[in-house]
Amino acid sequence: MKVKLLFVFVLVANFCQAQSGNYFISHYTPQDERFDYHTFAMAQGETGVIYFANKRGVLEFDGRNWGLITTPGPTLTIAAAGQDVFVGGYDGFGKLVIGNDNVKEYHSLSQNLPDATQIFACLSHNNKIYFANTKSVFILSLSGNVEATMKAKPNEGFEGLMEIAGKIFVKTVNGYYKIEDNKLVEPNFPWTDKLSIDFASSSDSSTPITLLCVEGTRFFLASSSGLKEINVSDKDFLIRNIPVNAAWLNDALVAVGTLHGGVIFINPQTGETKEITNYYTGLPDNEVYSMFADRNQGLWVAHDYGFSRVTPFIPFKSYSHYSGLEGNLLCAKTYQGKTYVGTTLGLYCLVQQEIDQEVKTGEKETKESSTKKGLISSSRNRVNSKKQDQPAKQIIKSTVYAYKKVEGISGKVSQLILADDQLLAVGDFGLAAVTNTKTDAVTFSPVHAAFKSKSLGQILVSTFKDEIKTYTYTANSWQETHLLDTIRDYVSYIFEDKLQNIWLCGRTNATKIETVDGGITAVERIPFSNPSFDESVGLAYGTEVYVATAGSFFRYDISKNHFEKYDSLPGPKKYFASAGYFWFHDGHRWRTVDPRMQAALKLQWLGLFSNIRFISLAEDESLWVITANNELYKFSGKQADQNPNGYPLFLREVRGQQNRLKPSRSIMVSQLESTVSFEFVQPDYLGMKAVEYRYQVKGQSSDWTPWSTSNNIVNFSYLPPGKYRLAVQTRDLMGKTSAVEEVTLEVEPPYWKRSWFYLLEVVVLGILVFLSIRLSAGNSKYKLLSQLLSMLTIILIIQFLSVTVNAFVTLKTSPVIDFFVQVGIALLVLPVENTLRKFIARGRLN
Repeated sequence: MKVKLLFVFVLVANFCQAQSGNYFISHYTPQDERFDYHTFAMAQGETGVIYFANKRGVLEFDGRNWGLITTPGPTLTIAAAGQDVFVGGYDGFGKLVIGNDNVKEYHSLSQNLPDATQIFACLSHNNKIYFANTKSVFILSLSGNVEATMKAKPNEGFEGLMEIAGKIFVKTVNGYYKIEDNKLVEPNFPWTDKLSIDFASSSDSSTPITLLCVEGTRFFLASSSGLKEINVSDKDFLIRNIPVNAAWLNDALVAVGTLHGGVIFINPQTGETKEITNYYTGLPDNEVYSMFADRNQGLWVAHDYGFSRVTPFIPFKSYSHYSGLEGNLLCAKTYQGKTYVGTTLGLYCLVQQEIDQEVKTGEKETKESSTKKGLISSSRNRVNSKKQDQPAKQIIKSTVYAYKKVEGISGKVSQLILADDQLLAVGDFGLAAVTNTKTDAVTFSPVHAAFKSKSLGQILVSTFKDEIKTYTYTANSWQETHLLDTIRDYVSYIFEDKLQNIWLCGRTNATKIETVDGGITAVERIPFSNPSFDESVGLAYGTEVYVATAGSFFRYDISKNHFEKYDSLPGPKKYFASAGYFWFHDGHRWRTVDPRMQAALKLQWLGLFSNIRFISLAEDESLWVITANNELYKFSGKQADQNPNGYPLFLREVRGQQNRLKPSRSIMVSQLESTVSFEFVQPDYLGMKAVEYRYQVKGQSSDWTPWSTSNNIVNFSYLPPGKYRLAVQTRDLMGKTSAVEEVTLEVEPPYWKRSWFYLLEVVVLGILVFLSIRLSAGNSKYKLLSQLLSMLTIILIIQFLSVTVNAFVTLKTSPVIDFFVQVGIALLVLPVENTLRKFIARGRLN
């Protein structure tokens, strides 16, 4: 049976996608042993942070940081309402708040409700929060006050909460109730059928529409006007794999999660299957714990290996999960409507294949089905088994897409080029012409690179033996012409400029081959700097010729006949060249030297990937992209018009030297503890660290820091007393900058540097001066005490004046200079000291 299910999964997944590729999937796995992946529900807060109801508590994720908010027991349900997040679980229900230590924590709202345990359902609707267990339904205001409690009748336990067509309903063992005016009333559904609803999912459209799953096999659209059954095209898939939950991505796409078949995406209006996402299309596990659609139309799927986010609407489709593809991916090309992929193990073509498929006939057999409830309590974890009449099976022919290895190539395919209406494969096996899934060898000499020259009308090939071979296609075969047999050099790339010059890029020089009317007139080597001996590539843009190597650009100066380092373009961190096109990463985003092409292709989207191994132009303003994770994607610039909605930038955390501070727009710290760290976050789930940050400390510097993914954390090791304004800004994947977020930081001086302490010192010094004068004038026996008191007074006055001067004159200097500054201050204070001595002495004489 397992073999049959495996076969059906592969069949359905490949059949539904045809050759259009699979949805883009990102995977997120918290690397903390405290975390558990068994998640029952998900919600998104106002700032865009995702919260997960988990066995260990509540997980939170902002695209960069994972956090665990512990709860008294496992959390089974969660809902967000504005800035508040409400949680229900084994020990009751509550909300997430900022605790006394300025850390987010769970605050119970049910400590005085003895029946509020094992909460398995939670809904947020119309500024109210609904919690339910088998015995009660609790209605709370957003402030956390319990407004009403509704009890289940004897022998009629509650089984769940549902929002249907904008109304809240309670499912019981025997039927349904509607919650109206904080009371349970008869449901009064706008339909007459008595349906056994397994689960419901409501859309966010202005007109409330709800998807109902009935008895695990039928789906309906429910609205205030009634029911409409969806004619699901792949109903057999749902019968086999047991639907457990659903989520709306938009009005034309709904995702249905299954117990052991992954996720099926359907059009709720037509029932057409748009995609099946499972293990064979990139999902780590076929058992779906829970699902959630975020505000950017991304579907979060919780499974046994973490969390995956499926994004149907971004302009990337995956082509690496069709069966049959083997080896590390190196290149890709579309030829005559077919997709060819070169790997370390050969060349593969994505083709249609006929396979045998089991289908049902009219005879009956017995089958067990189950419904997963996804909750911890025994009443919620049960698997309902029932016998259904199932027809017998027969074998029919079906068509699927799969990769087939091209015959005649047994080595590494590093390049695919088009020449004379033929596809040529290049690699350590040699050079071969490809027709469908067969090849015709041109040469068996291992090849570095090949290029079709328009000027010569021939193929130029650089071999592992540092030879340059040339071939022409005549009489339906490739013939060697020996035009460049005299050149012996390592060549990694070949291209041609607008002046009919052919360039052979080596490690330390480029060989320039001048041609006129299809003939070679001159050959010359022109050196460039490449101390690291990196491989070089070149390009021609307009009348200019450039070579890129070792993180630098070099431009050919035709008047001086040599290459000069070119600084007008940022040094490429990574770069690719193929078929006359050049792509490079400048440390922030992928670019090309042609701004028109860059705008047309919307290359900003390539920032989704931290490491790209291959880029090549495909048909219809598309690109083939191979990542370091061995994933092959086709990027369509025509489908990249819709930019993702950005989430707000906010202050996530403030850490002092000893403890955490409450995040706010105004922070006050003491100078003695002015080691402060600010962490800002703008949630983003498209690509890891696709958002860049910069900041400016007004009051300390007028300059902004450079854009960087790590500038979201701002550290201050020491700041002198004063007020500072920290301004932070972000730039997303598409280059859109956020509004500036400002935080005021006030650094208070220690108490002995504050104005009230200075005033206290003046008062004390005045009293000491007065006592000194009075004692010396009153009695001669207090003369010694008066002299000591006078000396102490003068010392304190000098120290007071010195500290006062230092408080208002701050110099960042060396200890030697500080010494001379102190001497200067002492000399300035000396006249004041002499005046005080005379004043005190005059007081004694009087």
